[in-house]
Amino acid sequence: MKVKLGIMVLIAALWGSGPGQAQPSQPPEVGMPIFNTAVYSTLSPESGQALARVYVQIVNDNLTFLKNDSGFYADLLIEVYLTEIDHDFVLNRTLSKKITTADYAATNSTSVVNTFFTEIPVDPGKYEVAVTLSDKNSNKQFSRKTGFEMPPSSLSEKGLAVSDLMFYNALETDPGGDLGGLHPELTRNFSGQGKAIYAYFTSFSSGEEDSLQIEYLIKDDRGVIIQQNKYDASPGGGFREHYIRLNRYYFNRNAYLFQLAANLGNEAITRASAFSFYWKFAPAKEQDLDQAIEYLKYIAREDSIRYYRKKSYEEKRGFFERFWQARDPNPDTEENELMLEYYRRVNFANNTFSTSGFRGWLSDRGRIYIKFGQPDEVDRHPFEAGSYPYEIWRYYSVNKTFLFIDRSGFGDYELHPSYYYVEYE
Repeated sequence: MKVKLGIMVLIAALWGSGPGQAQPSQPPEVGMPIFNTAVYSTLSPESGQALARVYVQIVNDNLTFLKNDSGFYADLLIEVYLTEIDHDFVLNRTLSKKITTADYAATNSTSVVNTFFTEIPVDPGKYEVAVTLSDKNSNKQFSRKTGFEMPPSSLSEKGLAVSDLMFYNALETDPGGDLGGLHPELTRNFSGQGKAIYAYFTSFSSGEEDSLQIEYLIKDDRGVIIQQNKYDASPGGGFREHYIRLNRYYFNRNAYLFQLAANLGNEAITRASAFSFYWKFAPAKEQDLDQAIEYLKYIAREDSIRYYRKKSYEEKRGFFERFWQARDPNPDTEENELMLEYYRRVNFANNTFSTSGFRGWLSDRGRIYIKFGQPDEVDRHPFEAGSYPYEIWRYYSVNKTFLFIDRSGFGDYELHPSYYYVEYE
């Protein structure tokens, strides 16, 4: 790998040497997740039965390619283990995948995304999914764990079912005009480039009497409605796929909430999902640039941030660009991988760890996530008898473990004092 993104730690001590200067005291290292995984509730086209669709995504640069007669290939083995938490039910799937390319440059690409999934019929309940990815060419294994909950009832009284919401950066079509090669954005985190993103969901109705009406709206982080629309699906039951184009022109802030209501007669099913945008370049709006500089709290000198708060837009922009240029892990590429990953983590923290009146990036979990990336394993204990809710995060690659405790009962997880030293050792 030319762009070394396999390290799971984002070094926190990237201090500059003074206001306006951006010379790191050590080379920046960035840990893109070796692979991403996510679980979505989707529907069987034939019956509307609930299915757990387990996604795995990995970029070419995180794989080991070997040369053969036709070009280059990577060989993967993906093992998926699904456990029902309350009943110790275990089901596993194994996927063997080979990725080929004739272009050597593509083997080091961070923009070539490989997407795989498997669908598993599941009953209502709480589940844990463990995914192990084996790179056969390097004999290395990487694992991820995540949890999900299947709702108590799949079909309503009228036989209506709606899947989870997913988001795509683009829709690709083959020469015949059919959709193909779709890669969902599992992080729900997008760059500000391009004309549109797409929301996707499926619906199933066993009846044919009523027309299915879809309503949706998008709110920003202030609660202001940015986009709103509704449409009628053609009469008749059965399985439908829904693609909703969302114009990026209207998205000039960082965080948004997509809310959906599917109405059939007097019944309605609702879904909601957050999504966000990150910066690939210096933000054009001063308000966004101010926020982007504040987000540097964990890797920039505090006096530099204070110094530029009162400066002009041009001076702030110059500092921002110098800061990230000095920390570009691969100047030969168009994108600054360190910057992209840093703001992806910030947005993920805001989407995932925010509580009432407190932004996720400033929380203890948000700070650890931004510094060290996605944990290799998370043990969640929200209803443990005789104790506060707590979470244990494990980073095997750097031998770090963190314990977070929610003493308030409102999701305000704080790092246990006994683990303060782990962050800095």
